[in-house]
Amino acid sequence: MRPFFIVNPNSANGATLKRFRDVEPALRNAFEDLDVVFTEGPMHAAALASEAASRGEEMVVACGGDGTLNEVVGGLLESAGDTVLAVMPSGTGGDFRRVLGLGQDMTAVLEYLRTGSPKPVDAGLLEFQDHGGKTTRRGFMNIASCGISGQVDHFVNTSNKALGGKASFFLGSLRGMLKYSNIPMKVQVDGDLLYDGPANLVAAGNGRFFGGGMMVAPAASLDDGLFDVVVFGDLSKLEFAGLSSRIYSGTHLDHPKILHRQGRTLTVETGNPALIDLDGEQVGTTPLSAEVSPASIQLLVPDDPSLPPPGVFTK
Repeated sequence: MRPFFIVNPNSANGATLKRFRDVEPALRNAFEDLDVVFTEGPMHAAALASEAASRGEEMVVACGGDGTLNEVVGGLLESAGDTVLAVMPSGTGGDFRRVLGLGQDMTAVLEYLRTGSPKPVDAGLLEFQDHGGKTTRRGFMNIASCGISGQVDHFVNTSNKALGGKASFFLGSLRGMLKYSNIPMKVQVDGDLLYDGPANLVAAGNGRFFGGGMMVAPAASLDDGLFDVVVFGDLSKLEFAGLSSRIYSGTHLDHPKILHRQGRTLTVETGNPALIDLDGEQVGTTPLSAEVSPASIQLLVPDDPSLPPPGVFTK
């Protein structure tokens, strides 16, 4: 397939541009005909992806972090075409590449782009309040959440990310934990009440990871037509800190203050506005509603049978 690369030169604290330039000669040797365009600001990747799909590009490659991928997914959902989505991961958090089992070794990524196969996967559609108070709707591929995660995004995205993804999000989590106070939240899944009380975090997982490697939704699959909704209830700061290693390993769902439910829709109403995390970006506040858009993206998946990890796909 002919690839159309959308490159965010500012992702990974600016390192993505150098990484792409280093691998560009190998890409041009591997693909006889490819186009490359660089983003120039927020939401530019979404517009570029929508335009590319509308003119019939075979494959769009999102080169950057999870935020770049989020914009590209949104653009493809707007076009409602059959353009294949591929990822060339080079961001701070790198959470979606973990879902697919991809590293940042460009030799392996090049092999994935050459030999991977398209597979229909789900996306999410999120409605929320932007920072101007306007109701906004955006797509997502990985995870949407609210609560401490939005506070962490605020700290991470307004700080220097030179330490890398895991360290940046870990330090952001520490700062978020000290700053954040649990907010009353009413959580409904498929119209049924799941939780009503002070909450630390509510997440709708299509993918498994957020926050630079935290496996918040360890049972999530990309193609089951369902969100994995995870609610961290009224955890104290000490309890949240004590859970950190279990969240990274995905063994936290049996904690008595954590709830897990699968469903096609999620709504969250809050006593005070809670900051939202959308694929690693802090985009607005609650109230929010999310719904699954089944099999709406054609995703290039690795041909290696050991990737992605078991359970990422159910079909």
